[in-house]
Amino acid sequence: MGDGRRAGGTTLLLLNGLPGAGKSAVARALAAGRPGTLVLDVDVVRTLISGDPADPADTAEPARHLALDMARSHLRTGADVVVPQLVARPDQVARFARAATDGGARFVHAILRVAAPTLARRTAADDAVGRAAHRAGLDAAARDAYAAGLDDVARAPGVIEVDADGAGVPDLAARLGRLLDG
Repeated sequence: MGDGRRAGGTTLLLLNGLPGAGKSAVARALAAGRPGTLVLDVDVVRTLISGDPADPADTAEPARHLALDMARSHLRTGADVVVPQLVARPDQVARFARAATDGGARFVHAILRVAAPTLARRTAADDAVGRAAHRAGLDAAARDAYAAGLDDVARAPGVIEVDADGAGVPDLAARLGRLLDG
């Protein structure tokens, strides 16, 4: 339908992927063509909560809890929610699925897959201009752990893996928009 407020039902799209996969850019492009769609970036919500930014425990769980409440509330208005977020644990994916159900929406979990050299190039470019403060201090071991966790959640039933390597943001947004349209 091309509108974030749809008579046919709403969707919470968890747009998952490793840092640099293009989640945020694709989510913004997708929402731009769907008025009323909430792009719910949990990393942005974290910046709204006071605490030690070097200690994720200070802000990560409160931000996730608040984001889930925001998602449920927005879905209940009859509008879609897109969450561009690396979620590498099945129990955390389940929380987003429950929020969709609680909000009267369907849950779609899509993972953007991008080759390692592309990820490295994109994250280096973001880091060079200070666009990725939430990734500060993310070392190779942490990236490897996230990749392994993402592989685990990708094995769950219903997960849609999207080859995003070399694809442009508008094309990816259009492909994901078709997922939202059901």
